Amino acid sequence: MSQYYPDHYSYKFKLKLNKLPAKAVDRFSRWILLLAAVCGALLLVLGLYHLLNLSFEGATDIEKTLPQTHIKIHTLVSPTIFAAILVALGSGIMIYSFINSLRYKIIFFDGNTFTVKKQPLFGPSYSFSEPLYNYSGVRLRVKFYQFGIFNKNKFIIELYHKDESKNIPLYINTNKHRIRKLWKYYAQELHMPALTISEKGMVSRNFKELDKPYQEVVSGWHLQKDFSYRFEKPDYITFKSKKSGEKMIKVKKLFFDAYSFLSIFTIIVLGSLLVYALCNHQIIVQHLPYNLVLIVYAFILSIIVYSALSLVTRDIIVISKDKLFIFRKIGFVRIRDGVIDFKSIKGLDINFTPTSERYFLAIVADNHTTTFGNKLPVDGLRWIRATLINEIISNMKKSD
Repeated sequence: MSQYYPDHYSYKFKLKLNKLPAKAVDRFSRWILLLAAVCGALLLVLGLYHLLNLSFEGATDIEKTLPQTHIKIHTLVSPTIFAAILVALGSGIMIYSFINSLRYKIIFFDGNTFTVKKQPLFGPSYSFSEPLYNYSGVRLRVKFYQFGIFNKNKFIIELYHKDESKNIPLYINTNKHRIRKLWKYYAQELHMPALTISEKGMVSRNFKELDKPYQEVVSGWHLQKDFSYRFEKPDYITFKSKKSGEKMIKVKKLFFDAYSFLSIFTIIVLGSLLVYALCNHQIIVQHLPYNLVLIVYAFILSIIVYSALSLVTRDIIVISKDKLFIFRKIGFVRIRDGVIDFKSIKGLDINFTPTSERYFLAIVADNHTTTFGNKLPVDGLRWIRATLINEIISNMKKSD
């Protein structure tokens, strides 16, 4: 189910439909590319300096004034190999920045037809025009995006076409705030069905029904009382009830995927680099300012800690009489990620992210969308979804 078509480039994008004709440019952030290019250039220069044994004017006189040291230099990694790694890493970052600076899409909409001009990496630019009525609807999807060792959820609202190379971005942001309202806005403005990608394929909804509370939607299904018991609870999920009436769903197993192994690789590489630097700390502080060395140590350590925490984070849902509490558990620490009132829930959707081959449960409200179980198998997400629907139905009956 992976997609092989070029995706949208932006992290923040908005096609304004309140004044036609509308025009917007979809491209990678220039500020991020500039920062990446500068960092890559610094790594490249540093690597070349050590690899080619370059010297600056006056460097010899400065070295003569430095105090002599008898500390043994530990060489866990060959200096030549380490310098070559810096050159390769710096060159790779600069090439990546250059490639992304060349690609962009200019989108133009006159109210009836979309015209898109694309500038690919290789070859001349080209354009295509497509009438609005050739699109199937306004699709909301979440793209799991890996930016180095950091990952973000990129929320994308787009016009969906059977030829996915003709998909038109309407709104893109890494902030999930008001994403459902914006999805509804674009569907209503364009008079198109609202689409999502579920575990069973594409799901289409009438945009007029997006305002309905999920309690009202569920009540129309006329589900049997024991429907949730038809789903077998997986062994990696615990379900507990307290005397107070609260219930807790907890994922007790850690799941790993390709992105997890990237985090492990980052921990190993940066951990080795930090150990190497600490073993040669006295030599390093003779050539670099002491405060700068500490800042670099802290930065590397923070990346290692972040990568380690991303591996051991597990999700928890606490169900009260009328609310859901979403927690992320890291070791013995719980961090609350959101509180959602049953009445504000507009959807419980099992969505599929093609780029990462992941399923997740989207708990959708008007002003925000909370994701749960990003790495869980789909059978576990189905059980959690059925359990939450059962709790919503029970809450409705108690309210009546």
